[in-house]
Amino acid sequence: MLYYDEYGSKENPTIMLLHGAGALDTFCRQYCFSDKYHLVVPHLAGAGKAATEIYDPEKTTEELFMLIKSLHKKRIGVIGHSLGGQIAIMLVSKQPELFNFAVFLSAWVNPKPNTIRMYCSLAGLSAKMLHWRWLVQFQGKYWNYTKKQADNMAEYSKQITPLVYRSFFSNTLDLSKLPEYQAVTIPMLAICGSKEVRDMKTSLTLLAQNPSCQTMTLQGANHGFPMRNAKQLNPMLEKFILECL
Repeated sequence: MLYYDEYGSKENPTIMLLHGAGALDTFCRQYCFSDKYHLVVPHLAGAGKAATEIYDPEKTTEELFMLIKSLHKKRIGVIGHSLGGQIAIMLVSKQPELFNFAVFLSAWVNPKPNTIRMYCSLAGLSAKMLHWRWLVQFQGKYWNYTKKQADNMAEYSKQITPLVYRSFFSNTLDLSKLPEYQAVTIPMLAICGSKEVRDMKTSLTLLAQNPSCQTMTLQGANHGFPMRNAKQLNPMLEKFILECL
């Protein structure tokens, strides 16, 4: 069963928000969009009520398609950050008819074997650190989470195992193995921060190879910009969404 949170009236246009790895409230600074839109926030593997689940891209996309169809909307929008951005790309590539727009924030789509091995080798230590309540709460505060959101993250993070953490990286999307993406014609927007790593900027270039995908760079921003740079990001999102609906 796929758990999800909802914000705003179901009568409004629906936007699905796909959070980053282990960070259920990635879009805490975009929940304000609930005054105009119906926001749906699924608990993806490794976060919230799905904290113990190993991330499986195929299982995740199938569950999300079932959720989308249960909403009984002709089409919805989707916005994903980091791992959630990868999932958003897979969703619109497989069934674009379900969506009226898509936004990919810091979606890494050009994994290199050496980089993946490095992250996977750190899974044990990284998972252990996620069990340190004070550290996770500090991270939440840095991301502008409310105390309740930070406390919730600290609580479910204790359940994240090395296998779960490793799955975030071992299943990284390789865009070259998703040829369907190039045929997607719905409006798409990809954004990354100017202070992000080179691979993230390369991913932006790869996503731009589809002419339906606009790309932007958020100046002065690092990977956590949905939480840290909302004053810059939110007007960009609002403008794009209005143009698509």
